[in-house]
Amino acid sequence: MSPAESPSQENEVLRARARGDVSAETSFERLYDAYACDVRAWFRMRLQSTEADDLCQDVWLIFHHRWRRWEFRPEMEAPGARPVLSFLYRTAHFVLQGHRRRQATRGEQPLEGVEPESEVGADRLQAEVEAGRCLDLARRLCPRAELDVLLPKLSGVPAREIARGLGVSEAVVDHRFRNALARIKAELKPRMGARRGRSHG
Repeated sequence: MSPAESPSQENEVLRARARGDVSAETSFERLYDAYACDVRAWFRMRLQSTEADDLCQDVWLIFHHRWRRWEFRPEMEAPGARPVLSFLYRTAHFVLQGHRRRQATRGEQPLEGVEPESEVGADRLQAEVEAGRCLDLARRLCPRAELDVLLPKLSGVPAREIARGLGVSEAVVDHRFRNALARIKAELKPRMGARRGRSHG
């Protein structure tokens, strides 16, 4: 086999995972080691370092959830195939688009599924999720099906893309997203009220 035909590191990980030789977590760690610098560099060419690091984390969270359901298709057997890298860059593009839309519309539009007059407040909830302080809460409260929709949706991935990736309809994506937001909203409402009470005390 010539150097050009030799399997990429990604291809070797995909094959090992498809055969069941390595676990999902171990193979995820290998892919992270292989591509973390590439994803970070992609963002740092376009954003300040702090923003870039935050959005990198969003990309890897989305990929982590997708990886558990990854389909090992025949075309991925080609030695030079890099479907994971393609997915990461495509996800990075969507995450960056979502980030720029939020920057442009912050304070003007409510987070989908949350009423503007809510005590939680769209901006407060969105800031909580973006900052990562709600991720553990979401993982604890939301079923996996809802979490698989919540993270990419909040990162700006269109419902159409999420639906295609999960093999469900856009209506199902919207339903799961609203359910997830309702769970987080219900959990955060008493916390926000307590904070306001302390600030006026």
